Amino acid sequence: MNKKNNIDKPHYLNHRNRLRERFIQQGISGLQPYEIIELFLTFVIPQKDVKPAAKEAIDKFGSVKGFFDADEKELSQIPLFKDKAIALRKFIREVSLLYQQQLAEQAPVTQSKDDLIRYCKAKLGFQPNEEFWMISLDSKQAIIKENLISKGLSDKTPVYPKQVIEKAMKNGASSILLLHNHTNGNPQASEQDITITKAIEIPARVLNISIYDHIIVAEGKYFSFKENKIL
Repeated sequence: MNKKNNIDKPHYLNHRNRLRERFIQQGISGLQPYEIIELFLTFVIPQKDVKPAAKEAIDKFGSVKGFFDADEKELSQIPLFKDKAIALRKFIREVSLLYQQQLAEQAPVTQSKDDLIRYCKAKLGFQPNEEFWMISLDSKQAIIKENLISKGLSDKTPVYPKQVIEKAMKNGASSILLLHNHTNGNPQASEQDITITKAIEIPARVLNISIYDHIIVAEGKYFSFKENKIL
């Protein structure tokens, strides 16, 4: 008898199959946090036991979210998290954001508020630095185009009203949605946020461009100027 036929397959191969089957049957909720990372790794590491690395990632970053938000250099210190794994992580994050963006774009913002808020949170809620974006809307308040106006430090970013108005005019916007993030976890509008919004609103109104809303996101929370009757 050929001795090779008696050699058992590595234990982790059957485990991988069971992990995939459980995910297919139960969805992501059927997996423990480390098992989600473990399944992730199986797509880029075909011939190794990836459970120890997955558990180390959860221990180090605390959660699946922590894993996806982790700095690349920190992540690469864990065995198996090299170029392919880091590229797959980036791909998943950006595809998820694109999905949220296209979901928000498929209907006027007046009809898809929940989709819009989810997209805003996904786009900026967990960014390490402040970013200020302008989203141009057409006459039916559907999204035309997005523009990054400025990207700053961890707690502030400079915004110039003239730049905002020029981009809105170039985009042929009938109205605009302003969006930025707070990195301190508190989405409440500051006096500076209110001042810059008014500084944009005055010249925009002269050019028949209205501000539909100014949304501030911080992690999973948001603040709407429109809801709070500031606009």
